[in-house]
Amino acid sequence: MTQKQRRGSRAVQAREAAREKAARFVKQEEERLRIAGEAILLQEEIDDFDEETERRVAKLREERNAQLVEKRQRFDALVVEMLDTEIPAQQVAERLGISVGQVRTAKRNFDQAVAALAEQGADEPAGAAPSEAAGEPVGSESEASTPDAAAAPQPAAAAYNFPPPGGPVTLPAQDGSPENAEGATLPPGSAG
Repeated sequence: MTQKQRRGSRAVQAREAAREKAARFVKQEEERLRIAGEAILLQEEIDDFDEETERRVAKLREERNAQLVEKRQRFDALVVEMLDTEIPAQQVAERLGISVGQVRTAKRNFDQAVAALAEQGADEPAGAAPSEAAGEPVGSESEASTPDAAAAPQPAAAAYNFPPPGGPVTLPAQDGSPENAEGATLPPGSAG
């Protein structure tokens, strides 16, 4: 009988050991499920955060590009304004710390913006605002009296007072041009 008891007690001990192992397995499995659940939730949060960050970056890039376009237009207008003081492109480049090519590019960009505005003006219906139709310069009293007009930034090309389409265009004479050849003196040693 002792052998039966031993077998019985061994069987009981084996069942207890199996139950403990099963309980540990269940506990480990629950811990694994908890960890996996947290990881999946965190991965979703990471994805959402990444998408939101990309949206913000895209919005900032759009704002940056819009501001850069406006600032470049204003810079181009200033370059043209400097050219209008009747100095050559070389001197403008030296004074502004840019290359002559950049001066020419700024002038070309400005001229294109002016042409685009002139086309827009020609395409507008006859019911356009009176200050625009009368050809008043931008920033005149009638336009500055409205609060929206004073706060709204003007594009560089619109701030420049240019002749109407089809009107006479006068270009300033530059040093060394044929218009100024009569009063020009030759440098010493360059007999012509």
